[in-house]
Amino acid sequence: MIGSAPPSRRPGRPSVLDSKAVTASALRLWSERGFAGTSWNDLAQATGISARTLLRHYSSRAEIAWLGVAPATERLRAALDGAADGLPTAAIVRGAIVESVSHDPRLHEVAPGWLRLISAEPELAAGAPRAYQPWIETLARYFALRLPAAPAAICRALATAYQAATFAALLEWADAGANGDPADAVERMLRWLDVHAPLTTSADLPAPARTEESR
Repeated sequence: MIGSAPPSRRPGRPSVLDSKAVTASALRLWSERGFAGTSWNDLAQATGISARTLLRHYSSRAEIAWLGVAPATERLRAALDGAADGLPTAAIVRGAIVESVSHDPRLHEVAPGWLRLISAEPELAAGAPRAYQPWIETLARYFALRLPAAPAAICRALATAYQAATFAALLEWADAGANGDPADAVERMLRWLDVHAPLTTSADLPAPARTEESR
């Protein structure tokens, strides 16, 4: 079981929807019964929020599983915007991604179950590209600013690689027992991906020498 059980209450329409609490309750339910075997009514009973209200806020059950990505993207954006310009690009990016990993103890309690769930459930795994798109675009735009000679496709490829490495580090952290701060696991992983702008571009390179066969 993930975390402690929330106090039971009659399902209704809350004035403010606590997305963290909704996610924690949903993950707890899914860890017990599986994702495919639960309904909106099951989620309503687990969260204490009516199924009608949940459907008004979330277009699908899978969306609930990805609620943590939006605040992580905001933390990433804020860290990139506040970084000192004099630092190497690799150090700024690595530091910003580490900052985007929440230090909230409540989130750390549910993170291992969340990571294992979305990596094991095909329906949730299929939603990963869409869920992470804003995160990847945020990082790709930063690469474009720092590496103006880099094509847009390269910036996006770099951002995608960093996202994949970050998720791999978090999943490894969860599978190893979720000991320590997950941000530390992310930093160790990302040090393998330090980006350095090439000194030359393909346009600057000399043309390959022609051989007898090519003449």
